[in-house]
Amino acid sequence: MPLDPSVRRIIEEFNKVKPQMSKVPLNELRRMSRASSLSQPKRQIHKVFDISIPGSEVKIPARVYVPRDGEDFGVLVYYHGGGFVFGDVESYDPLCRELAVACDCVVVSVDYRLAPENKFPAAVVDAFDSVQWVLEHANEVNGDSEKIAVGGDSAGGNLAAVVAIMARDKGLRPSLKYQVLVNPFVGVDVASYSIREYSMGFLLDRDDMDFFNKAYLSNLTDALDPRFSPILVNDLSNLPPALIITSEYDPLRDSAETYATRLSEAGVPTVVVRFNGVVHGFYNMPIPHAKVVVGLIGSTLRQAFYGKY
Repeated sequence: MPLDPSVRRIIEEFNKVKPQMSKVPLNELRRMSRASSLSQPKRQIHKVFDISIPGSEVKIPARVYVPRDGEDFGVLVYYHGGGFVFGDVESYDPLCRELAVACDCVVVSVDYRLAPENKFPAAVVDAFDSVQWVLEHANEVNGDSEKIAVGGDSAGGNLAAVVAIMARDKGLRPSLKYQVLVNPFVGVDVASYSIREYSMGFLLDRDDMDFFNKAYLSNLTDALDPRFSPILVNDLSNLPPALIITSEYDPLRDSAETYATRLSEAGVPTVVVRFNGVVHGFYNMPIPHAKVVVGLIGSTLRQAFYGKY
């Protein structure tokens, strides 16, 4: 279907000021990215506080969102997007507040290390260490260790998918309850229809993806590492159930939907929902579609955590 008119207007305005990433100082790019997110309203919720998770390599900052008074909540460990280069807990604060309320769960937003200062697999290490800590210390954030899910969008969706596989392979107990992947990057794609048709003029351009990959990876062989390309993992069985959300005009669409198919074929209960008329990153836009996504994630995780919608 055609681009949603509100999305088209956002794209047109963005393209007027969009910088060429390789020619703008990184700090300025990050400031611009953060400013667009912080302009959104913040929902008031019961409690928000910052913690420091003792990781295997560094201390990992994180922000905890508790939706209401109570204990034994499900916990969503959330990884922000941004191509492994942008994003932080501050810029994702409005979204995580909405997710906590919609899911009626605690959200732990992880401030994993960014590239290029910290090359692959630094973000993966922090992402996995964070989940391991939450499983062991869920009660400290009003959570229940039997009700832990991972989620993220774009690069964060990549980390959530990878962590779900690592948790299975390393035998973490309790096992993860669910995984939510929004517009996830799941591996290098050079041939699909969506990468050919939508990698120019729809917010996430081919040059952007090249910039992110060069910043994050030390060499080309890293692209074949399953911790970067989970779609290359041979055995996807015995993973937590998945909700995978894709966008019609997203260059990452086809690879994400292929990953969903592979999960399903491996026996993993998987729901894939494509939102038509929207682009990569629509999830963080001030449009009705974004509210629908938050509501969908909310109903999915309430069912997974508490057996009720």
